[in-house]
Amino acid sequence: MESTSVAGLPIEPSRVAVPMNLPWVESPFFEAILPTKRLSREQERLARQYHQEGYVVLENAFSTELAARIVAETAPLFTDAPDGPRSRYRVQDGWRDSEAVQELASNPRVLNLLQLLYGRAPFPFQTLNFRRGSQQAGHSDQIHFSSIPARYMCGAWAALEDVDDANGPLFYFPRSHRLPEYDLYDIGLSVENPAYPEYEKFVAALMAAHGFEARRLHVRRGNVLIWSSNIVHGGTRIADPARTRQSQVTHYYFADCIYYTPVCSNRTMGEYALREDIIDIRTGERVRQSYNGRPFRALPLGSGRKFIDLGTAGAVGADAPAAPGDAKTEMLQREIDRLRASVTYRVGQVITAPLKLARSRVEPYYRRLKSMLP
Repeated sequence: MESTSVAGLPIEPSRVAVPMNLPWVESPFFEAILPTKRLSREQERLARQYHQEGYVVLENAFSTELAARIVAETAPLFTDAPDGPRSRYRVQDGWRDSEAVQELASNPRVLNLLQLLYGRAPFPFQTLNFRRGSQQAGHSDQIHFSSIPARYMCGAWAALEDVDDANGPLFYFPRSHRLPEYDLYDIGLSVENPAYPEYEKFVAALMAAHGFEARRLHVRRGNVLIWSSNIVHGGTRIADPARTRQSQVTHYYFADCIYYTPVCSNRTMGEYALREDIIDIRTGERVRQSYNGRPFRALPLGSGRKFIDLGTAGAVGADAPAAPGDAKTEMLQREIDRLRASVTYRVGQVITAPLKLARSRVEPYYRRLKSMLP
């Protein structure tokens, strides 16, 4: 087989970055984009690490005084429930009851870095507070929170006290964020049969298959770990049950996206469980969603999920969905078009054509005979 020179290829290779519909820091053209950003040496270091490893650590991002306030203000929010949004293990959306939680979620240093890394305005939309290590199996946040376009979501884990091997440190797999975004349907499960433990087993096997090695996060109080939506992470075993591991996780979305829950969606068939009531924690106001600034229509499906229509005619945002009648009409029309294009329909047309012709010829005589009867 003869070799072909580069010059002989039909498309010449280029070092110019090709615009893509994802955060620039996760783009395969990262190295070409980086010089155009005019970053400081420290900013370039953080961007490069985030691109390569999927995470960065901000040291001394908040004060020990704020950490103490959060611990005190969230203490009464924990309950005796074994599981749920507010249980003995965690408090979801404590920002609604604690100004200190809201303050950390709105940390300017974190927000400024996210703006730099993603090239869009970030906003916090959920907080989780923990007293002890979660001991949670490896997973990526994108199975729970995602966006259209993809990967415009990230998490920030803040240490409210020192963390070492004894009190159940966080673990994470560097570079795992570069893998495709997998969901239940990719491993033979479904929304109707979620079997979430099977997803966790899949993630563990995936890490082993790719040879990724886990790291443990040993940090001082006041440090924040920021991670990409697709990096695999979890909580290690608590070696000393008497120890606490006070921490806060804040999840961030970015402007001009559509937000949804993959674990409740069927992305293969284009059915999305939209998060239509996303709140910006900083303001307490509902976020208006769009697709890269473009309005869209969310059409209800029988499954309870929705189909995203980016058609320009009469398109509206998620916070003002199409009228039910309009959506139903459009869905029925698509179903009719699908049936008409099917092989079964075309074969049926061929079979019934002679019958239709015969009926058209007999029908006038039948009507005339019927009119003559008393």
